[in-house]
Amino acid sequence: MTPAIIQLDHVTYAWPRQPRLLDIDAFALQPSERVFLRGPSGSGKTTLLGLLGGVYLPVSGQITLLGQNMASMSSTRRDRFRADHIGYIFQMFNLLPYLSLVDNVILPCRFSRLRRDRALTRHPSLQAAALDLLHSLGLRDPALLQRPVNTLSIGQQQRVAAARALIGSPELVIADEPTSALDADSREAFLRLLFSECAGSGSSLLFVSHDASLEPLFDRSLSLADLNRVPTITEAL
Repeated sequence: MTPAIIQLDHVTYAWPRQPRLLDIDAFALQPSERVFLRGPSGSGKTTLLGLLGGVYLPVSGQITLLGQNMASMSSTRRDRFRADHIGYIFQMFNLLPYLSLVDNVILPCRFSRLRRDRALTRHPSLQAAALDLLHSLGLRDPALLQRPVNTLSIGQQQRVAAARALIGSPELVIADEPTSALDADSREAFLRLLFSECAGSGSSLLFVSHDASLEPLFDRSLSLADLNRVPTITEAL
């Protein structure tokens, strides 16, 4: 049986000298699966994403990525492992204004030899790999390549961020509220493109959002409140 991309077993987390924030008995994301995770602000979504990527370590329990126990690695090894195997689409995109549009997309390959080598097995250069992703995500106008990324529209920046997450075919793509600034039609169009690119590279997708209208588009959806045995403030009232 193929191991899960991400597996959580009896995971708890609390900030120092603070009450327990997360208590998750079990969660797994399977290869090539698209999962929607719903939760309101303050429910612990961002902390959970930090745990999944090894930025934080659980107080108890175990988190494995591709069968590797994240807590058994040094912080340097976790950083390298995360760069090799996880692509992120951040809510605010986090594009670098001093880099060109193409160089923003290529950036993960500067930190991960594995993703660089994967990109180069399918393309003659990293630039070609970046352009192929940008074209597939609907950014085909050559004039855009000459513009600073911070002058692009929100939708265009979103697609650049998606291309950056997907380059080098990471096994896991984590998207943190990436569609919150888009209208309904643009959200669904972006998701269709994202699904297509994840399928093409064999990447699993964990999509985190409070927008329940997107749930039917995914293979599986769940609420963080159902996973987390620690009640949120609103639930406790």
